[in-house]
Amino acid sequence: MMDTSESQLFVAGAGVVLDALSDPAVEAAWDWPSVLEEQLVSSLAGHLARGGIWVVAEYLRGGTAARELDFASAADYFTAAVTAGGPEARKAVRDRGAAIAALGREEIIRRSSAELTWLETELEGLPAGQLIAVIAGKVMTLAEYLATRVVEQAVHLDDLARSVGREPWPLPREHRALAISIGTDIACRAHGPDATIRALYRRGFAEGIFPVL
Repeated sequence: MMDTSESQLFVAGAGVVLDALSDPAVEAAWDWPSVLEEQLVSSLAGHLARGGIWVVAEYLRGGTAARELDFASAADYFTAAVTAGGPEARKAVRDRGAAIAALGREEIIRRSSAELTWLETELEGLPAGQLIAVIAGKVMTLAEYLATRVVEQAVHLDDLARSVGREPWPLPREHRALAISIGTDIACRAHGPDATIRALYRRGFAEGIFPVL
């Protein structure tokens, strides 16, 4: 049985995602530009729904992976994504968000609610160390993949809140702490621990270290 915090934090964050998608402020701003480059609020909402809820159900339905780990941690996953990222990859992300937005807000909310209900039950019976195939067939443990989704939830919920001009939706303290911890780990991998410590604790010595993604 999964008793690790990643599962609980993911489900809690997914509930906040659903609340955000249902917020009248998001409905009112649906066709506005978001704070993200070349994305409408609707496209950002679509990306958040997929990355913060749907994709976990999609990968779990793909079954247990049978080969060795490709990513040992959430930071490994994001570091690889940054390395492989480029204009085409960013455009593909925007296009997926726009395609989901085209389904309509009510359908996005309906599917998000249905997927979350399924995940709440499904995750209870799964071990944290189960291997699953995620993006491009890469393999990682379920717990570490759920940790990447916590980051997606935290970051894009904030993007959405800023896009519609409201305060961020409340997330559990532990949820934000995990997202911050992973971000610090990514910074250490990309820039080294000394530069990361300077960026966190000293002014004027670490320009360019953040953001990490």
